Amino acid sequence: MQICVVLAGVLDPKWPLPQGDWLHDPALLDGIARKLSPFDEAALEVALRLRESLPLATLAVWMPDGPGAPGLMRAVAAHKPEHTGLLNVPDAVRWDPAACAREVAAGLRAAGAGTLWLTGREFGDLDDGTFCAWLAREAGAPLLTMAEELRVHSDGTLRALRTRSQVTEHVRVPAACVVTLTNARSNRLRHPLMKNVMLAKKLAIDTVAHASGVAARIEPEQFVATTGARRERRAPLGAAAGLDAQLDAVLEILDSACST
Repeated sequence: MQICVVLAGVLDPKWPLPQGDWLHDPALLDGIARKLSPFDEAALEVALRLRESLPLATLAVWMPDGPGAPGLMRAVAAHKPEHTGLLNVPDAVRWDPAACAREVAAGLRAAGAGTLWLTGREFGDLDDGTFCAWLAREAGAPLLTMAEELRVHSDGTLRALRTRSQVTEHVRVPAACVVTLTNARSNRLRHPLMKNVMLAKKLAIDTVAHASGVAARIEPEQFVATTGARRERRAPLGAAAGLDAQLDAVLEILDSACST
């Protein structure tokens, strides 16, 4: 069995954001500290345990490329997966979960990433909660959400454990499936050995480039141009404007960028 884990870094809240104009100077994004979300950490830990319980299983970890991705992937590589790599996902589609899922699925297929795909229940900072569902649709596979563990049953089948109120479910996982993991006390990510951390710093990380022809519904360049025009026509809102006025201004900007 080949186990594939799809991860996405999130901004590390322990570090302040560097000062600058993020919309007009993307190079500043390299200075932002990133980490795995608790859900992605759970997905990686569950995948590591599953590999340990299946002697013939291999583990591949993939992540969209971009600022901070190589460094974060090297931290993941310290856990010794058989393969690590970055997916060449255009910036434009990251704003659109449906288009991003199509791009990620195309990259995973091009990389031969198997049929069992694990990911955290939220995918990075831009996910609105629908990425995993879109990914399952693009994979043509069932979606199993909110799992806490994956175990090999006595009959050789793979079962997902998830808790609903006071009830624990054991759900059979088909060979081809997208499984989203949520964090729990039982699946906290282990600490890698220091020698593996040092080896991972010198690791060459592959990048899979592919052309899926995916079009996003919202183009970042259009959004930047629209917000810039708004700033020229309207004076900035003061702190005393109130939450409702600030929310109305944000909604107006979003509506002008994407009327749908």
